[in-house]
Amino acid sequence: MTSSNSFHHVISANSKGAAGALVAVTLWLSGCSVHQFDQSSVPAATPYQVSAPFHADDAEVARWVMPEHGAPRVQYVRTPAPMWYGYEESFVANLPAVLTLSLIPIHGRSTSFSSATVVWQDQALWRHQVNFSAKTWSSVFFPTPFLMPGGSGDDAALQEANEAADRVHLMALADQTRDQAQRYATIDTSNPDAVAGLLRSGETPLLLPKGTAQLIALAPQQNPLQFHARYVDLPGYTRLLPESQQAWLIGPDGLKGWQLKAALTGGESEDDLTRKLILAHPDAREAAIADYLQANRNSGWADNHEFARRMAEIVVNTTYVPPFRGLTEGHRQSLIDGGLPASLVKHMTDQAPSDLMVTLARGGSLRGTDGKALTEDELIERLVRNDNIGQFMSPYTSDGVLAEWVNLANNANMGATAGSAAGAMAGAYAANKALDFVPFGLGGLVGGAIGSEIGKSGGREAAIAASGGWTAIKAASDQSFDSLPNMARYLKRKYGNTANFTDAMRATTHIYPEFSSVLASTN
Repeated sequence: MTSSNSFHHVISANSKGAAGALVAVTLWLSGCSVHQFDQSSVPAATPYQVSAPFHADDAEVARWVMPEHGAPRVQYVRTPAPMWYGYEESFVANLPAVLTLSLIPIHGRSTSFSSATVVWQDQALWRHQVNFSAKTWSSVFFPTPFLMPGGSGDDAALQEANEAADRVHLMALADQTRDQAQRYATIDTSNPDAVAGLLRSGETPLLLPKGTAQLIALAPQQNPLQFHARYVDLPGYTRLLPESQQAWLIGPDGLKGWQLKAALTGGESEDDLTRKLILAHPDAREAAIADYLQANRNSGWADNHEFARRMAEIVVNTTYVPPFRGLTEGHRQSLIDGGLPASLVKHMTDQAPSDLMVTLARGGSLRGTDGKALTEDELIERLVRNDNIGQFMSPYTSDGVLAEWVNLANNANMGATAGSAAGAMAGAYAANKALDFVPFGLGGLVGGAIGSEIGKSGGREAAIAASGGWTAIKAASDQSFDSLPNMARYLKRKYGNTANFTDAMRATTHIYPEFSSVLASTN
């Protein structure tokens, strides 16, 4: 709505006569609405002072909800209504307004709400919402709403409503603080299980900061980690501990630092624990996908298993929390200083392992016959067979050169269209771009489409014939693979940056059309 300064400006700008001024005033006022906050829409509230087991960072709140000495600090987050969200009106009651083209103002009710939240360590301990309303008069063409008693502009009515809501929030917080403090006073606070039991019950969320600190204070001086491990599931518990103790309590159950150390002491091999740490990421992600599919099993799209899987992957990719989230370099150093092998600690990270390492970890030991940990370059050799008995022949020989059948297949210039598509895809891999970066596995669809075209054209049989036949292909190969994923991981890792990688992938896709989609989805 135009301000009073604008009004005076309009008057002065139209000083040619009273008629001009009247027109200006009419244009300025026409089409408007006014509001009157309805006091009865919120409960009557008079805040009162109460002792609190927390210290709110809002001075006005702390004046009423007064912190105990040494109370932990929390955030008090006000969310006032920025506007009127809803509007209700009765056509029958506004029939006079309709007949007079809103000369008689249209009467309705505007609604909105305000909320307040107490937050501690990024979690909401308490939240309260107040809904309120205002009487509203409006006109499309006339300034008559300004004649309604008690009416005011949007800002004034909204401010009055938010101030009333703030008083209701404060009184509600005082009530809850008093009631929850009384409940907390009924337990034996020297008994850690009693304290933890009440905190886990959810009856006293506003006592969570104080109760958690109280629980930590009950830990024995000797072997405190064993004590803390019993209560580490409580929200915020770990973050109140010293960093050196936090380190041993972060991670999925069974793979926390103290559990790894206990497992080593109990005789479990470092190799087995390493494989568990590597698999923690994919296992946690698969569990999250399974949980999502289970929760949405009755959805209309759940019967389409491929679509449901893709949908679950998209959701999990945006919400997935890595198993070692929150473990810092300082924590890792504390683990190493505390006796946990660095070879284990390096896998306790937010960074997901490569598909290669996951495959190798699922395949068995990551150590050689001498007991020493193998490097990735040594481990990758486990994916390839040094014979031609596997199901899929390698386009490279053990000497690192192209097998003869690769040259024959490419020289035959088989399936020019499909060949160029597969070659372009392989070239993109050689440059470390393109399909590796297609999100959510859609690169597999692209590659699959290429393979499908080759298959439709009968390219595979023709490519085998042009390469001298299947017997000749096997005879020219001294390495093979038991699966296409193993072949894709091995070839990309070992030969992905070589000049002839494109030629090798083009020929391989001629022989195995389905290989293109596997290559596209492998990292």
